[in-house]
Amino acid sequence: MATWIKCTNTKKMPVYINLDNAVTVMRDDSGQRTRERETVIEFMGGEQVYIVVTEQPEEIIKSRSNLN
Repeated sequence: MATWIKCTNTKKMPVYINLDNAVTVMRDDSGQRTRERETVIEFMGGEQVYIVVTEQPEEIIKSRSNLN
C-alpha cells in the first residue's frame, strides 16, 4: 500500500507525495535548489525529478512512521 503524505510546496499550496517512490529526503541548507531552508524530496528518475517542500525532513519521516 502506498504511503502518501500531505506537504506544502514553496507556493504554500498542499501537495501529496508518495514516499514509497522517494529516493532521498534532505534539507537543502546550501541553498542550491531553494532560497530558504526547505526540504528536497528526490524521486526515481534522476537528479531533475524532485519537489521542494516547506516541512523539515524530521517532520516528513515522523509522518511516515505514524502511518505504519
